[in-house]
Amino acid sequence: MPPSASPTNSVPQLSFEQALTSLQDIVAQLEGGTLSLEETIGAFRQGSELAVHCQQLIADAELRITRLTDSTEIDASDPESNHSPLQTPGL
Repeated sequence: MPPSASPTNSVPQLSFEQALTSLQDIVAQLEGGTLSLEETIGAFRQGSELAVHCQQLIADAELRITRLTDSTEIDASDPESNHSPLQTPGL
């Protein structure tokens, strides 16, 4: 299936898993060497958009994890907090 079959304006709605699968498909098409020059350029453009989208989703996830971790550390250091720190054997 040529890369132009899926519109690039749908990239922002894709989950990380969907975008990664699409990106892997595009890489396989590019590596196959059967695309025309115009199809190759379109696939590269769409692949670049998907890669940026995946990177943004990862950055957002990292930020959420950092915020959760910071929040947990604040709760654990607050003696007035009702939360108890996580106990991990060996750490």
